[in-house]
Amino acid sequence: MAKADYPGACVLCGFKAGKAGVRRHVLGCAAHHDARTGNAGRVLQLRVEAEYGPQYWLDLEIKGRAKLYDLDAFLRHIWLECCGHLSAFEINKTQYMCELSEPGWGDERSMNERVEDALPAPGVKFKHEYDFGSTTCLVLRVAGEREGRIGGKPVRLLARNDPLVWPCAVCQQPATQICSSCSYGPEPFFCDTHATEHECGEEMMLPVVNSPRMGVCAYTG
Repeated sequence: MAKADYPGACVLCGFKAGKAGVRRHVLGCAAHHDARTGNAGRVLQLRVEAEYGPQYWLDLEIKGRAKLYDLDAFLRHIWLECCGHLSAFEINKTQYMCELSEPGWGDERSMNERVEDALPAPGVKFKHEYDFGSTTCLVLRVAGEREGRIGGKPVRLLARNDPLVWPCAVCQQPATQICSSCSYGPEPFFCDTHATEHECGEEMMLPVVNSPRMGVCAYTG
């Protein structure tokens, strides 16, 4: 069986392909969309995927001198943030926490580390976890690096997966809501009409959004 290659698009030029094709594309496309002024610096290109949902993926660029805090903040903004939960990176068996329980305890460090110092070699996977109760886990790797100018912000989005279409469990029309109580079951999705009739109640409904945290906690996108 052929490996699924979930489609998406380059946000810089609109190029569309499967996630493998888009990754190859952005490695070359990014430089053509750099800022015209400012000093060039080391830029790392990252592929991000949901650990248990490979249909969700992102391609990013981050300045080498940026901090892990900057990467954490971007991931929270685009995919994760709901209630200010704790988060952490696990890189080469070391945890980098958004808040340290006790500074210097074991292999736990803060996210105040530079990306270029903390991240592993290209191709080596590392993890990001958000919310240690109802955890959303992401898998990341360095896909490439270059000298460039990506603008004033530390992180730039290059590409992401197309929004997924989920059928309503009742009428099979595109769903707009997911039942957070049924989210791990086979039929948690509903259109607006049938969401009001679902036995779990409207208070359990959350919007369908393009994120692996859809249906979890109070995440609304």
